[in-house]
Amino acid sequence: MRALFLLLVLANVAFYAYAFVARDRGAARSGTGLQINADRMRIIKPAESKARPEVSACLEWGVMAGADVARADAALASLELPAGSLQRVAVDATGYWVHIPPLKSKAEMDKKLGELTTFGIADFSPVQDPNLGRYAISLGIFSTEDAAQGRLATLKEKGVRSAVMEPRAGIVKQARFFVREPGADVVAKLAEIQQGFPGSLIKAGRCPATDDTKG
Repeated sequence: MRALFLLLVLANVAFYAYAFVARDRGAARSGTGLQINADRMRIIKPAESKARPEVSACLEWGVMAGADVARADAALASLELPAGSLQRVAVDATGYWVHIPPLKSKAEMDKKLGELTTFGIADFSPVQDPNLGRYAISLGIFSTEDAAQGRLATLKEKGVRSAVMEPRAGIVKQARFFVREPGADVVAKLAEIQQGFPGSLIKAGRCPATDDTKG
């Protein structure tokens, strides 16, 4: 029931986002909402005119960091989206990292990964980057402290005593993904994929400018 409710909410959010965009396009074509003052009208030469940019609706999914970016890339690749419909925007990492601090060796890390699986936890990422702390285990990056504390509390309840939470900024890049005007089937699949990335959010809105796209 929870998954069905989530899909219905996402579908409604996407619908209203598309309705908003359609209204913008309609207003641009018909001139609705523009006040016309005859005494101020003048002829615009072709060189002076500028075409109004097309406004597109996107589903935004983020934020990801570290190994989660590669995981998200792979998950989105499985959707086989049309060329040009997926954008990834890199942003500076600011938020709260829930993780198990670096262990002494890969063997110890592997042992801890096995314990996490025993506790029924599947959403984790081993860290190999020395800048982040090699042999640490990432359990999620969150944009708010409340969300991170909630994740930490859930882990503690399941028996993960070594997990910690710390704020961090500017250490690694995070990424947001934008899917341009997805169909209902893509919305449903993306909602299913999102459940494997705790702390990530999906929302509807306008697509970013092409110049802002990275990666």
